[in-house]
Amino acid sequence: MSSPTPKPMTSPAAGNSTGSAGATGEREVFRLNAPLVIWWIWLAFAAFNIVDLSVQASPRFAVVVGLIVATITGLAYACGLRPRVIADGRGLTIVNPVREFAVPWAAIRAVDVRDWVRFSCTPVPGSGRTRVLESWALFATARVKRNYTQRARDYAAKTPATNRIPDEARHLISQPAVVIIARRIEQRAHAEQAAGAPEAPLTARWAWFSIATMVLPAAALVIALFL
Repeated sequence: MSSPTPKPMTSPAAGNSTGSAGATGEREVFRLNAPLVIWWIWLAFAAFNIVDLSVQASPRFAVVVGLIVATITGLAYACGLRPRVIADGRGLTIVNPVREFAVPWAAIRAVDVRDWVRFSCTPVPGSGRTRVLESWALFATARVKRNYTQRARDYAAKTPATNRIPDEARHLISQPAVVIIARRIEQRAHAEQAAGAPEAPLTARWAWFSIATMVLPAAALVIALFL
């Protein structure tokens, strides 16, 4: 599911922000609530089952099932709890399951929404190349996109032309959270660039702790199954 042509969103809009729309230098964290809810539900379920296994199950069965639970917990951490987008005075930090990208404000060229919120960036100052990064934390499901389109149409049909609500505010009413967040981030990028954000290269690093939470329990499970 993807729109045929990604279009950068340049209209200012309020988003998941902790400060005023034009403020620079502040720290903001952007993520959706659903993965967090799933993470905490799974964590409670996993803890209950580990306690139950330690009391009732045989040692080998408890170890195998415990490692299965630990492997799934590692995946849930990496894909659900960890992903986020952090904005501060230096730029964006796009935190994905196994990678983390530091994007200076001056490097951001556009923000658009397809299956994920995407950031079009210049990886090296002065280069003509563009790199597109996707945020695992900010995703748009097919249902969200369908509902967004239908709500916008219904609202337009029911709202009189003489309504005094500004067009931008009327448009925002029908937008899903991921679109509002994407617009807020792009607006923040514009404000930081206008304030003279310095140029710097885009950097990336591996999230070794996150990788370990998935790989180590899975490796231990394979060993336990063949012992």
